[in-house]
Amino acid sequence: MNRDGETLKMIKACAVVMMLATPLLAGNAFAMGSSDSWSSEGTDLSAVTELVDTEMYEMAIDKIETMLEDDSENADLYNYLAYSQRKMGDFDSAAQNYERALMINPEHVGALEYQGELFLQTGKPQMAQENLARLEQLCGTDCEEYKQLASRMTN
Repeated sequence: MNRDGETLKMIKACAVVMMLATPLLAGNAFAMGSSDSWSSEGTDLSAVTELVDTEMYEMAIDKIETMLEDDSENADLYNYLAYSQRKMGDFDSAAQNYERALMINPEHVGALEYQGELFLQTGKPQMAQENLARLEQLCGTDCEEYKQLASRMTN
């Protein structure tokens, strides 16, 4: 097959993957935090969320690091960066970036939830419990972030 044929085949495959993944994207994006709690004023996060939702974490990290050059005080970007690093197994970098997100916005429920998950993954259940208590203060026991972290703590 010639190079043009391979390119066309790759484009078609990507289109199929995106069509199949679209119903899943909404659920994963919601897991990053409710839109009220993590929306970024003036920063389009759609490319980042698409990469994260399709588990393309290395590409997401590259994209986020580039975006942070122009928007270094964006808690949402640090939350997505930490999430991607955690999923890649880079727990030290993830821990630093969850801290950065929470320094910028101490009430970032998405970062609190995922930092709590990191604490569980790294054998720090008491710290995860503290995040859960903070989430309860911020959004109650009915918010998605609270429910997600609480369910992880019982598993």
